Amino acid sequence: MSDNSRVRVSIVGIVVVALFSTLLARLWFLQSGPENSLKVQAVVDSTRVLQTENPRGEILDDNGQVLVSDRASWAITIDRTLSKRTADRVIGQLAEQLRVPAALLESQYESLRQSPLEPAVVKLDVSLPDRLAILQDPEDYPGVHVVELTVRSYPKGDLAAQVLGYVGEVDAGDLARHKHSDYQAGDEIGKAGAEAAFESVLRGKPRSETVEVDPRGQQVGDPVSVDRGSAGDNVTLTIDSHDQRAAQLALAQGILSARGLQDETVAKKGFALLKAPAGAAIVLDADSGAVLADASFPTYQPSWWVGGISAKNYATLTSDPNNSPLLNLATQGQYAPGSTFKLVSALAMTKYNIRGVADFYTDSGSVPLEGTVFHNASNESFGPVDLQQALTVSSDAYFYTVGDAFWHVWHKGDTSRGLGLQSQARELGFGAATHFELDEATGRVPDPAWVKAFADANYKTATERKQNGTWYPYDDIFPAVGQGDLTVTPLQLANAYAAFANGGTLWQPHIEKAVTTGDGKVVGFVPKVIRRVSFDPATRAAMLAGFQGAIANSKGTAYAAFQGFPLATIPVAGKTGTAQVAGKGDTSLFVGMFGGIPDHPKYVVAVVVEQAGFGAQTAAPIARRIIEAMNGLTTPQTPPVVAIQQTSQD
Repeated sequence: MSDNSRVRVSIVGIVVVALFSTLLARLWFLQSGPENSLKVQAVVDSTRVLQTENPRGEILDDNGQVLVSDRASWAITIDRTLSKRTADRVIGQLAEQLRVPAALLESQYESLRQSPLEPAVVKLDVSLPDRLAILQDPEDYPGVHVVELTVRSYPKGDLAAQVLGYVGEVDAGDLARHKHSDYQAGDEIGKAGAEAAFESVLRGKPRSETVEVDPRGQQVGDPVSVDRGSAGDNVTLTIDSHDQRAAQLALAQGILSARGLQDETVAKKGFALLKAPAGAAIVLDADSGAVLADASFPTYQPSWWVGGISAKNYATLTSDPNNSPLLNLATQGQYAPGSTFKLVSALAMTKYNIRGVADFYTDSGSVPLEGTVFHNASNESFGPVDLQQALTVSSDAYFYTVGDAFWHVWHKGDTSRGLGLQSQARELGFGAATHFELDEATGRVPDPAWVKAFADANYKTATERKQNGTWYPYDDIFPAVGQGDLTVTPLQLANAYAAFANGGTLWQPHIEKAVTTGDGKVVGFVPKVIRRVSFDPATRAAMLAGFQGAIANSKGTAYAAFQGFPLATIPVAGKTGTAQVAGKGDTSLFVGMFGGIPDHPKYVVAVVVEQAGFGAQTAAPIARRIIEAMNGLTTPQTPPVVAIQQTSQD
């Protein structure tokens, strides 16, 4: 055989071996490689896991009264796959049968708050006759289903709406945040308030069934396996229904009454009424940080969210982003605190040796500082005042000079002492989250670093940044009376006064009292201390006397608001505040301390009402009504707001 023949034979042999090797590899692959995975895939394709939410836990008040629970409801749903013509016809027929406006059903059907992948819930609590009428004529109602749902129930109506919050269908954001959990499209989840804060406790574990399905996706036979899951646990809040209702009623009545009064701040420019669009009231237990009442106005009905909120109701709640009923203004509202912030200024001035407790300052009604004349309200002159008297009459001139003195200390290079006002504010919890369970704002305590950072971020030229990023005297003068760039939440304000009332313990505010598990085990909440704050005894005594004088002294700023109140048996101390807001009416504020013994008040109530005039005019009378209700007293038949007097206007 020639060499060429040998080469050709070798090539053919190699090709044959390669072909057989390929066939053998392929045979092995087909027989052993994909078999197991194909079997697994076949099982997956033939089974489905059906998940059903178990009942959510109840939310109860401090006395065990049910605030939120689950209940069964027969509902009507409509498939989203219907043509518009068919959907319109079906909605019209349902409206006639159910005796409701077609527009209402249409609004529910088109609501963006319901999943487009699931039938839309258009009517809850459908009566038996209506259900039977729909079921017996299915050809007249294509795409319509009668289903039994478990929905949230609010037996006390709008009580503590912003505190309780609401549930809604999980969305993409929820699924992303809970990607390691067992949430599925169509499940419900807490969206706000306690429903969201205690979601992991209230939800429980869903029931799941693994079932076999045919090629069309229809279930075949009984479930292969069942995990019954568990119902949610119950959560007991510190909220007291009686105190909460009293706070809500007093706040609403006070705001509505204020809207009928003249706004004296614009009297020289023409007649105008107080706008008083919104406000908040919060009551704290000073010895534990427990929130007994948390009222926000305007409010809403939590039941609007049950079964998917209608487009109309959703628009009502969200049409005004600056005044949304969904916001809990007691924890999320941020306001200039006005003279209520003199609590901080008074403590700081003695702690950092700016002015002594017994040092007198002669208040002539105004004071020239740094080229500007600063005035008391209506230029009222109080003459010689010490710390106690300055708090009773709310002398702005007294505290303007305190702020100016702080700035000069800072300007001379003693930054630690010069920023004492800011340090004291932060020590009492301002400018930071309290770590309350519900959504909250942090407020703001401005200092030189903040001013510079703000200017650098908001001004283009170096000259503008330097001018607006410099720490000027008024950056201390204004905050000393609760103005300027300073902002606080009503919760922070109440908590700071609670620390003062109890002698120096700054508690972490909370609404959780206990969790009761399915087997009846009660897990109580242990209050947490943020920090201990030390007060000079002489300073605290003088300040407390000044706060008591604001209520009981005829020259006190809240004296008129508390006329006729039994102070001898129920001592009350407090501070009014009136904060100016650029382009708007003044914010009305009041913080009151009451209960317990005179030098250790048990409770604190803080009231803030936007564009409602002086603190003594609107906020103080609202607080009085809350205090009276909590003590079983009846408010005298006088308006919930008082006429402005020539003196003590703060």
